[in-house]
Amino acid sequence: MKEQYFKYSILPALIFLMAVPAVSQEGNSSDYSTVDASNYCGKNISAYREFFMINLYQYAHEPWLKVFEDCPGSSEKMYVDGVTMFHSFIDSTSAGPAREALIDTLMLIYDRRMEYFGGEGNVLGRKGRDLLTYRGDDIKQIQDAYDMLKKSIELMGKESGEAVMVLFISAGVSLNKEGIIDDNQLMEDYLTVIGILGEPEVRTPRWERARVAIEKILTEGNVPLCEALNNYFDPQLEQNRSDTTFLHNVVFTLKTSGCDSSGTYMAALEDLYNIEPGAGSAHDLAILFIERNDLEKAAGYLGNALQDEDTGTESRAEWYYELAVVSLAIKDYCAAIDAAREAIKLKSNSGKAYILLGDAFIASRGNLGDDFKQRTAFWAAADQYQKARSVDPSVEAESSQKLGEIAGQYPGSEDVFFNDIKDGDRYLVAGCINENTTVRSGNLP
Repeated sequence: MKEQYFKYSILPALIFLMAVPAVSQEGNSSDYSTVDASNYCGKNISAYREFFMINLYQYAHEPWLKVFEDCPGSSEKMYVDGVTMFHSFIDSTSAGPAREALIDTLMLIYDRRMEYFGGEGNVLGRKGRDLLTYRGDDIKQIQDAYDMLKKSIELMGKESGEAVMVLFISAGVSLNKEGIIDDNQLMEDYLTVIGILGEPEVRTPRWERARVAIEKILTEGNVPLCEALNNYFDPQLEQNRSDTTFLHNVVFTLKTSGCDSSGTYMAALEDLYNIEPGAGSAHDLAILFIERNDLEKAAGYLGNALQDEDTGTESRAEWYYELAVVSLAIKDYCAAIDAAREAIKLKSNSGKAYILLGDAFIASRGNLGDDFKQRTAFWAAADQYQKARSVDPSVEAESSQKLGEIAGQYPGSEDVFFNDIKDGDRYLVAGCINENTTVRSGNLP
């Protein structure tokens, strides 16, 4: 039973620690003695340091121990060096009482350092890390380490190290599996960490690696992150629909965690939009509703996004194109035609907008009247397909294919004759197409 704590939760975090650069353990002072240190303390500090500097820890240990026991306030660096030495002693000692005694001393070093030199937030992070490293197969020790790491993060805030936050979540997953902390507490811990990692000044190159490591720990711990976050936020959402701070937190957390397709995310984003409307958030909502195949709502939000004329030309052209696509899909053909034309006005070389305009012409032909008039829509569509391939080589194949497919749909020569027109004449296609085109009968291009 003990082994699974290390296997499923602590191990990924320790792998993360091995992947990141070592963090300096130096304290606030680089002096090895203070004005309070006696000659006795100074001599022993010098003695242990001579051996320590050349990695002869077995010889450094005795004078170091004298300083630790008799001169605890003489040097903060002594505690940092002690941690280094005891790491070496523990790693070279087999499991058993002797090794456990060394680990106890290591924990005491951290406690004594805090007692004489403070720095509780920093030191607790290191102590919790080592406790998980050396006793991560004992759930009681994991709980103690969790408490240390939690306190460290509370004290350090955005100064917390990525490794501390990764290990904190790792310990939390182990405790959650044993029922010691519930799902809500685990999510609160996760939110704390993600909130710190999301601070702009905290986003170092290691930030993404920390986030990935945390998500891996949750996955390997069989924690369904999105489900857990939704369960955490859902009960709070109804009571906080006008709380912008809360809504921003929900939106940021779910998006950062890859849970931005959930109903909770969309509800929070809609509530936030109602309070703080904006083109960008309206467009985000439109895309989400497209993904959920709620095209009526998507069209509404795209329309809202396009009301802001301060949006850049490139974005507005793309948004109009998206509105044309959605409108065509919901069979609002006139709206699709209008949106495609707006996209072309903003970006005259948009081949895909010309193609969509041609498609909308054909789709709307049922509103034109008799069969002859409906078939004139194919002339207008052909003009758009030809324009598409002339302005945008990337759509040439698609345009040519469409031209070939619709050529057989043009009015026949007899129909052209009986409508008192001839090939080559100008002809106004009616309805919301409202487009001048060229008469061409049969299979004329």
